[in-house]
Amino acid sequence: MNTDLDRILADLDAGMPQATQRLCDLLRIASVSADPAHAPDCRAAAGWLRAELDAIGFTCALHETPGQPILVAHHPGTGGPCPPVPGPRLLYYGHYDVQPPDPLALWRSPPFEPTITDGPHGARVTARGAVDDKGQVMMWVEALRA
Repeated sequence: MNTDLDRILADLDAGMPQATQRLCDLLRIASVSADPAHAPDCRAAAGWLRAELDAIGFTCALHETPGQPILVAHHPGTGGPCPPVPGPRLLYYGHYDVQPPDPLALWRSPPFEPTITDGPHGARVTARGAVDDKGQVMMWVEALRA
């Protein structure tokens, strides 16, 4: 291994069990934004994600909206605080709320208890939000962590 990319890929491979656990931790939060009864869960998901981003060097702020709060995070980059002159930026938008899991009878396991199952391309995590969109959010968090 002689490149930064080799090191990053090796770190990602080595950290896969921990990354999978973090994904499962987020998936356990029943952040169903369409159901007012789950408003505390939506806030919990925002707080959970905020703590993860804080831990990897982001400055995070939770902003109230007429609906659910949104989380905005900034990272200064590898060279310190953002320069005063605008430079290249990356904006990522994702959501950590999910649709209601109904009808529950169609689930093979509880929707907010992630399970590892065999899929056509290997092991996969099955839970509400694993694909839309908590899985993609965590893909970005893990890439940024690396």
